[in-house]
Amino acid sequence: MSVFVTVGSTGFDELVDVVTTGSFLSALKSLGYSSLVIQYGSSEHVYTRNVNQLPNGSIKTEGYAYKPSIEDDMKHASLIISHAGSGSMLQALRLHKRLIVVSNTSLMDNHQVELAQAMQQKNYCCCSTPNGLVDALSDASTREMEPFPSPAADAFTNLLDHHMGFH
Repeated sequence: MSVFVTVGSTGFDELVDVVTTGSFLSALKSLGYSSLVIQYGSSEHVYTRNVNQLPNGSIKTEGYAYKPSIEDDMKHASLIISHAGSGSMLQALRLHKRLIVVSNTSLMDNHQVELAQAMQQKNYCCCSTPNGLVDALSDASTREMEPFPSPAADAFTNLLDHHMGFH
């Protein structure tokens, strides 16, 4: 089983720092995960520093700054750990993957936190902070999540048709 971590288009030093520690990797290993792929954005310095200090025997870890698309990494993952950006969250949820959303509390407004908490209340994902991530791992591994509904592709068209009197 594999884990994919994404920080999005910027960096998220706190998240990259936590997921590249020996204690986090040990927690992953104890839950049966064997590999970790990290999209670290501009947090490469944190990734490189920590990965170079990992003890032998840690789970397979690889990372990169950016790719044109992270969809393949998401598809191959058993668990996705994502920043709280709506695009990454929705992409993971539409793939029906186990998802832990980690909020970056250093950002200016809380709209990402609010969206993540709303998704957690509907039981689509688990929410965490970087410091609570190890505890969130076991919760996300055991909790029964609700499948995220497919988008209603014709909802807007139907609404517009109804409003215009075409029905």
